[in-house]
Amino acid sequence: MKIGLLGCGAMGSLYGGYLSKVHEVYVCDVWKEHIEAIRANGIRLDEPEGETAVFTPKYATTDPSEIGPVDLLIVFVKYMLLEDALKNAKTMIGKDTIVLSLQNGIGNYDEIAKVVPEEQICCGTTAHGCTFLEPGHVRHTGRGITNVGTLKGPYANAEKVADALRQAGFEAAAHENVMQLIWHKLFANIAINAITALLDQTNATVAENPYEHTLAENMVREAVAVANATGCHFDVEAELKNAFDVAIATGTNRSSMLQDVTRQRETEIKIINGAVVKTGKEAGIPTPYNEVICQLIQAKQSFYLKK
Repeated sequence: MKIGLLGCGAMGSLYGGYLSKVHEVYVCDVWKEHIEAIRANGIRLDEPEGETAVFTPKYATTDPSEIGPVDLLIVFVKYMLLEDALKNAKTMIGKDTIVLSLQNGIGNYDEIAKVVPEEQICCGTTAHGCTFLEPGHVRHTGRGITNVGTLKGPYANAEKVADALRQAGFEAAAHENVMQLIWHKLFANIAINAITALLDQTNATVAENPYEHTLAENMVREAVAVANATGCHFDVEAELKNAFDVAIATGTNRSSMLQDVTRQRETEIKIINGAVVKTGKEAGIPTPYNEVICQLIQAKQSFYLKK
C-alpha cells in the first residue's frame, strides 16, 4: 500500500517508521531539518525496551506535490493548521484515498471535511506514546492499540486501514462506534491537559493534589454528561477512574498542552475542553467548569500569541 504521512513529528515518525517495514511510505513535513535528517539517516526510534531501531521511508520531503496520490494519508497536523495543510497537500489525495486522523480531541474531523469528501475520512485513537528528541530521532514511550472507524464513509475503509496497520506490527481494530472511543480518550485529556498547563505541573498531580483532583472530576463529569447526550453510553464513575489512572500511569509526563504553553505555541484547548463547551451548548447542557478553564488557557496564551 502507498501510504503518506502528513505531519511527521513524534507520532508521525513512529507510524511512518513502523509502516515503512511493509508498505511504501512517503513522509511530508514543513520542518526542513527534520526531513533532511530522515533523508540522511532514516527515522531513528528509541524503543521502550532500550534498543534503537532505524526505518527508511520510500521518500521524505517538505513538498507534497512531489509525492502524488496515495492509498492512505495519515494526518498528524494540529487542528488549527489542518485545513491549510490539507489544501496544500491536495495532490496527495485522489478520489480513492482514505484520509485517517488519529489526533486527540473532537474537531479534527470537521477540519478535514472542509477539504476531503466525508466518505473518504476515517478517524480514531492511538494509545501509543512518543516524544520528539531531535531531527530524525524520536523516543517510543509506550505501546497500545490503534482504533479506527468511520462516521459517514464505508466501514470497509476502517477495516482496510486496520489491516494495513496490523501488517506493520501495530495492534489495531476497526470499530462501528468510533466516537465512543474518541470521547473515552478525550476524558483523560480533559482531566489532565489544561490543569497541568495552567499550573506547570506533571500529570500525576492531577490525581494527587486534592484541589486539582476536584477540578478535574468536575470537568470530566460535565464531559460525560455531554457525550451521553450525543448518543454515547458512559458510566461516569468508570470514566473518572480511568482518567485518574491515566494521570498516575503517565505521572512524570508533561502534558502536550503544558509543552505548548512552555514553548509559547497555540494550544488545542478548543478541541479538548472547548469541544465539551461547544457540544454542551448544542445539547443544552451547562459546562461551567470547562468553560472557565477554556477562558483561562486562552487568556494565558493570548499574552504570548498577542491575540
